[in-house]
Amino acid sequence: MSTNTLVPANGTKVNAVSPDDLMFDSPTATNRAPANALKIKKIFGDDAPKHLINTLISDSKPWYLRPNYSPTDIVIDPDGSVRAGTVPALVERLTAHENGDPTFIKTFLMTYKSFTTLDDLFDLLVRRFFIQPPDELEPRELDEWKQFKQHIIQMRVLNTIKSMVQDDDVLEKEDMYILERMKDFLSHESVIKLPAAKQLITAIERAQRGGDVKKMTIHTNMSNPPPSIIPKSSKKLKLLDIDAVELARQLTTIESHLYQKIRPMECLQRSREQKTDHNDNIARVIQTSNRIANWVADSVLVHEDSRKRAAVIKQFISVADRCRSIHNYSSMVAIVSGLNSPPIRRLKRSWEQVNARYMAQLGSCEMTIDSNKNFNNYRSTLAKVSPPCVPFIGVFLTTLTFIQDGSKDTLPGALVNFRKRQKASEVIQDIQRWQTVPHNFNPLSTVITYIEESLGKFTEQLDIGDFFWNLSLEREPREREDEKMARLLQESGFL
Repeated sequence: MSTNTLVPANGTKVNAVSPDDLMFDSPTATNRAPANALKIKKIFGDDAPKHLINTLISDSKPWYLRPNYSPTDIVIDPDGSVRAGTVPALVERLTAHENGDPTFIKTFLMTYKSFTTLDDLFDLLVRRFFIQPPDELEPRELDEWKQFKQHIIQMRVLNTIKSMVQDDDVLEKEDMYILERMKDFLSHESVIKLPAAKQLITAIERAQRGGDVKKMTIHTNMSNPPPSIIPKSSKKLKLLDIDAVELARQLTTIESHLYQKIRPMECLQRSREQKTDHNDNIARVIQTSNRIANWVADSVLVHEDSRKRAAVIKQFISVADRCRSIHNYSSMVAIVSGLNSPPIRRLKRSWEQVNARYMAQLGSCEMTIDSNKNFNNYRSTLAKVSPPCVPFIGVFLTTLTFIQDGSKDTLPGALVNFRKRQKASEVIQDIQRWQTVPHNFNPLSTVITYIEESLGKFTEQLDIGDFFWNLSLEREPREREDEKMARLLQESGFL
């Protein structure tokens, strides 16, 4: 179908329907079935699996009220979910005149770019709206077809367009061109007579004026933020001038802002593409984590005195532990990564001056993000947490990559592997769960500026691994056992 084709070939009349019917699924319209189908429900009872009842009801309908796709075009699992299908069959399922499937619809609209294009999807929706009746129908059958099939399909098509315009997960900035095609379709004489079409045009024009689809709703925390702990020093800030609690809060403010910008399509592209030079919101989250780790290492190694290095280590352990307590796992992981990097972990003289209380805090952070058993500890912790939270994005990306590599995009018969998209959609919805409620902390410009300046010293083009290692050897040269014993005795006052 041409990208400019908007009208049916033979001009089938579009039934007039109410705006309420078109903009929302009508249970009275979508659940009507012939009398023998209702008998099936009586026989199996209300406890029977829904997909079984739906299948039996569908099979009991007259042929002209059944789906158009053939059995080879779509594969339905025993639980009623879609395993695979051709793109036209999936679009038919998306706008089905039978019972709607909200999970399928959400997955389809979130992942459609992985198996079709926006223009092709819109072409199929337009073709679906102008569905034609079979030629051999009797007048009574034609009336039934219009009432129980055409009318509901048209309703579902307009609902789909409404979701594309208003939902956060569907259209990106580069997709805004499609809004003009949508307006052309809705302005067609067969469509504009529907009140719902006029409402959609208004919504489209609002989106066009805004230059983007509406952003994800952020629920504001109505409680008062905790009092800020303002650094006492009026001079240029230093790391130890900032209270660990406040430093954790300001890191959380920065990381939360970055995390909330992540879009679903970025997650899908990450798992599908082999390139490593991404320039998206996920890249900015990863860059920030790497820079925090480098900041930790640099802040420790800048000091020649082991006591000062130990003080910095203890400060960052406290910050990581505070991040853990306020559910900022992203910064916690980055700090622990910096502390456990080889140039820092080998500083035995420095670590010997970190007491058991701090080591216990570090141990708690390390246990939280232990990679054993597929990050089982972390996943269990996250499952018990309520928003707000800044999760560690690496676990989500690893899971998406596993899904991508674990099965093919298409199955025999040129069927889209929709189950694979469903699994990816579930991970993306986990990511989105933590984007709706921000942490409620007052931003302190002096502390945020200090953090940003500290992180700004490190770029992805700058390979400082060797620099840190050599500086670490300079700060604490390797010791023979007899040298270490002599030093410890001297530091203890015995020599």
